[in-house]
Amino acid sequence: MDRKQARQFIIFGGVVIVAVLLIGLFVMSRGGGSSSGSSASVQPEVVALQTVPQGKVFRSGDSFGQYFTVKQVPSDLVPFGAYSSVQQISALTNTPGCGAVHALGCQGEITTTQTVFQNAPVVAGTFSTLGEYRTGEGPAFAIPYGYVGTAISFGADNAVLGSVNPGDDIDLLASYHPQGATSLSGGQTQYVLNDVRVLSVNGPPTVPGGTTSGSTTSQSSGSGSGGGMVLLVTYQQALEIQHLKDFGWTLSCVLRSAKETDIKHFKTLPVTDNWFYTEGSNHFTRGLGL
Repeated sequence: MDRKQARQFIIFGGVVIVAVLLIGLFVMSRGGGSSSGSSASVQPEVVALQTVPQGKVFRSGDSFGQYFTVKQVPSDLVPFGAYSSVQQISALTNTPGCGAVHALGCQGEITTTQTVFQNAPVVAGTFSTLGEYRTGEGPAFAIPYGYVGTAISFGADNAVLGSVNPGDDIDLLASYHPQGATSLSGGQTQYVLNDVRVLSVNGPPTVPGGTTSGSTTSQSSGSGSGGGMVLLVTYQQALEIQHLKDFGWTLSCVLRSAKETDIKHFKTLPVTDNWFYTEGSNHFTRGLGL
């Protein structure tokens, strides 16, 4: 091989090396562009600014900004169900957690179901609208804000022969039987509570929007059976009913008309033995020894 051919080989080898270098640089630049394109695919994710313990309650109007913030993270790192804005979390409190009746003063609230650590993503299921330690809705969710439920039992004749159904309104009557009573100083019978809502008959109240085992049942009209009722009352009315049950008063109920849209405030006189001799429109006559 002469000198001229050796020079040609050297030049050819240099061209090949330069070509290989140029191809490598091109491939690297394409790869870098692809990487930058991948890093550009980001989306918002809500993370905790501080550790939020399990059981933390948030109410409507609370400031969520001190607990949560939004970060832009690669899309492939965002967990399924992650919130993308703090407003999505605060919106959960817009639904009152007070059952079917949205009473005055009833505010929506959510509770953390697990500890949310600092910088951890916040996902669906982190909050519950059922309250702390609840796993599902129960009879308590049928009771509106500011009221309580109390149970009372009646015999068949004192329960309008089973004509009362959930959702009806009833009046409660009570008779007092003092010891050593005579016809002149005997017991009295009077209305004690008016316009009381019946939540359920012979069972717990039905959960709003669903049913539960042992759910509300009602007696059919004319069944001749008594049973227990769950009544919707105020706190004071619950005390009154409990006193009547504990101190020997006989209780019964009367069924209000379903057509009664305007509850009238009526007044009645207490009925005693003496009432039948003096107050009744067709009263008895004592002179006849009756």
